[in-house]
Amino acid sequence: MNPNEVESLKSRWRGCVWAHTLSDAEGAALLPQLRFVELAAGQPIWHRGDPAEHWVGMGRGSMKLCTTSASGKPVTFMGQAFSWVGEVELIRDTPRFCDAVALSDAVIIKMPKAAFFHLLDSNPAFNRFVMLLLSERLTQSMAVTLSDRTLDPVAKVAQSLASLFSPSAFPPRSLELQVSQAELAIYCNMSRPRLNAALKQLEAEGLLELGYQVVTLRQLDALRTYAKQCDNPA
Repeated sequence: MNPNEVESLKSRWRGCVWAHTLSDAEGAALLPQLRFVELAAGQPIWHRGDPAEHWVGMGRGSMKLCTTSASGKPVTFMGQAFSWVGEVELIRDTPRFCDAVALSDAVIIKMPKAAFFHLLDSNPAFNRFVMLLLSERLTQSMAVTLSDRTLDPVAKVAQSLASLFSPSAFPPRSLELQVSQAELAIYCNMSRPRLNAALKQLEAEGLLELGYQVVTLRQLDALRTYAKQCDNPA
C-alpha cells in the first residue's frame, strides 16, 4: 500500500478512543507491532474457523461480520466502520465464529494477540476500555433483536445505520458509507424495496444523503434516537 497512507494511519491511530490509555512508552513499543493491510471491497478479513491471532481495527473503510445459513441465506451480524473488532475470540481463545469481509476498499490495522493480552494484563485503563467495548457489543446485539421485533422499517434502518458508527470507534474522518443497497438490505434484514423506501424517507427528513453506492449520514445522533422519537411523537 501507499507508504504515505501508512504514515498517515500511524499518526492517526493514536487518535482512536483507547489510545489515550497508553503511556508514551507503551505506545512507542506497540506501534512497530501493528500491521497495516490494504483490502479491496469484498475481500475477506478472516474466515469462519480461522484461528484468532489479531485484534483488528478499521483504519479506512467498513466491514461486516457475516455467515450463511444452512438454507444458503446470507446473514449479517454486525457492520462496523472505523472500529476495532475480534476481541471476543481472542479472550475466549476460540476460532473465528463467522466471516469478516470488507464492505468497501479498506485498510485494516492488525494488533498481534500477544500485544493485545499484554495491554489487557498490564494496563487497567485499557482493560476497562475492552470491558466497555464488550458491553457495547451486547447492547448493540440486544438493540438489533428488539428492532427486528418491534420497529417499523424506517426506524429499523435508522437504528441499523447509526449502529455502524460505534461510540467506541476509531474516529471517522467522515460519516460516508461506501456500500450497496443490496448489502444494506442484508444487514437490515429487509427487502430492497422496503429499504429503498426507508432510505428515501430518512433523506427527505434531512438525516442522510444518498448517492451511487454511497450513504452519507448527516445527523448521526438523530438517527440513533429515531426509534424513540417514533414511539414518543411530540
